[in-house]
Amino acid sequence: MNFLELKPGTRNLKPGTVISEPGTMISELGTWNSKRRERGLSLVELVVFIVIVSAAVAGVLGVMDVTTRSSADPLIHKQALAIAEAVLEEVQLQPFTYCDPDDPGAATVDAAGAPIAVAAVSTNTTITNTVDVNHTVAGSNRLMLVGISTRADELVSSVVWDPAGANQSLSLVPGCNRLSANGEMWIYQLVAPATGTNLPVRVTFAATASAAVGVTTFTGVNQTTPLGTCVVANGDPGPATVTVTSAPDELVFDTVASDENVTANASQNVRWDISSASPVVHGGGSTKAGATSVTMSWTAGSTGWAIGAVPVKPGGFCPNLPEAIGPEPGETRYSSTLPFDNVNDYHGFDSNVAQSGLTGIRNIDSTLIAGLEGYRVTVGVAAQPLGAIGNDAYGNPQSLLTTVTVTGPGNTTVTLNGYRTRYAPNALP
Repeated sequence: MNFLELKPGTRNLKPGTVISEPGTMISELGTWNSKRRERGLSLVELVVFIVIVSAAVAGVLGVMDVTTRSSADPLIHKQALAIAEAVLEEVQLQPFTYCDPDDPGAATVDAAGAPIAVAAVSTNTTITNTVDVNHTVAGSNRLMLVGISTRADELVSSVVWDPAGANQSLSLVPGCNRLSANGEMWIYQLVAPATGTNLPVRVTFAATASAAVGVTTFTGVNQTTPLGTCVVANGDPGPATVTVTSAPDELVFDTVASDENVTANASQNVRWDISSASPVVHGGGSTKAGATSVTMSWTAGSTGWAIGAVPVKPGGFCPNLPEAIGPEPGETRYSSTLPFDNVNDYHGFDSNVAQSGLTGIRNIDSTLIAGLEGYRVTVGVAAQPLGAIGNDAYGNPQSLLTTVTVTGPGNTTVTLNGYRTRYAPNALP
């Protein structure tokens, strides 16, 4: 290090002061001269920096991990949605019929089922304790109705069809009996009576009775629930007319008046009209398709009357293959001989248990669709009104709600609902 001489005029310096090169700083003796003194990070600052950076990196890596693991969810959801849409469309394109489509009459049965027809009418009267009415039964989906009119307190003990052969007992239609001061009325029924020619319906009374009995057999009648609710009326003395209201269906009437004839309104089809010998008991029977009410008239001054009306429900041309919720025996979605052929067949379908050993999503020929091994579809079908579309006049649902649920990997679930109304989109009712 070089030392400079002090020129004249230089201010006195403290002894021991060191003067460096021109332009340099003057420092105390024994110190290091520099343009700038530099400092590094302390240990505390370094530790804080490491902690902050580590936390940030951990957060970024966590987001990346979640994103990576969830990146397949949108694909699974889309696949589940596509499966649900396809199955729902498959169900809705199936027929929605009263009869199973395998039944020959499925394409011809109308909204009310098969047309009801009056197959035979027979009558007789008695003033004893037993009366036989010879009657012929034929046809399918049969229903026998027996109308009985008596004087007051002349009670019925039993009604039997073909007592020497089939010996089938008839039962009183619930609520279909009526007592007035001068007479009584009963309507008995027998579903699917044995066929025969000129076989008797035997009515037995508790004692000698003055009675009029009419027997009517119908075909095309529902064999499970053949009748609606019976409505009855009576009066003493009888008015000139009386009206009985029932459901819009084929109606059957039975009347009694102690001493006067009974007539029906012009739109009614009178099937039988008889009177017993003295003392007079009158009975009249009739049917009327699509009626909501019927009016029966008496001659003024009638001393007593009773009337009953019961709707008869049509049964269709398919007594062996009626359509019901769930598949018919032997039918599966994957069968080539007995496949699902109706909307109702899909109720309860589960792709994991539909057929032994078959899981995942499969075509209707049971071949597994590649990539859909981990998916499962279930289907439910139930009657559900759609706006004004509910049940018809006979209680048959006209709108079905189909619910399709698809479950994919990771319990991803998609549920779709769709309605199917009768008659659309195919020609079968």
